[in-house]
Amino acid sequence: MVSKLDMKKQRGENTRKALIKSTIDCLDRLGYAETSINRVLEGVDVSRGALMHHFPSKEDLVIGTVDFLLSRILRHYQQESPSSFPFAQITQAEGGTLADALVTYWRNIIDTPEGRAFSEIIMATRTDKALSQRISPKLEDWNDQLNQFFLPPGLDKAAEEDMTLTLLIWRSFIRGMIFQQEFHSDPAYVEKIIRKFATIMEPHLKMVQSQNG
Repeated sequence: MVSKLDMKKQRGENTRKALIKSTIDCLDRLGYAETSINRVLEGVDVSRGALMHHFPSKEDLVIGTVDFLLSRILRHYQQESPSSFPFAQITQAEGGTLADALVTYWRNIIDTPEGRAFSEIIMATRTDKALSQRISPKLEDWNDQLNQFFLPPGLDKAAEEDMTLTLLIWRSFIRGMIFQQEFHSDPAYVEKIIRKFATIMEPHLKMVQSQNG
């Protein structure tokens, strides 16, 4: 039998999820500047008092959304990729090429409401110093977790540093395509750019694989 306390916790969790979902929608449609507590409440059946209980300010609401989005990306890799050498496994799963894997990442993670909302938040930290101070440590920790997930075992310090830089370049490039797509009327051209980038990346990944093998 579910206790009243468990039911209360579940209702609270459902409320948080609904508010975060509405925040993502606002960020994606309206941008960070136009996202407000009132706008978020318009998209969800939650009272202002309940919102303020979970997220006392817009900044707290955005931080909660960031936590959700970062966890989402980590879960994606943990569920989709075996632990031996994730890049190799990803390319096998997506058709055998790095290009296919990066295009899939673009479609499923970056060019989505969640991915675009995340980009809006990151851009806001450039001028919102209070937000930046709260988010930066989370991003650094998230970067470290992703790097450790992808780094194959047995690398020496130089190879590990090289691979870490390669991973950062890869993620920075894919995130940047959110803004680059505004320069092209044909969405397919963005994927063409990503596939070209993959041909540049592939030799570095093959080098790491050979060191690991």
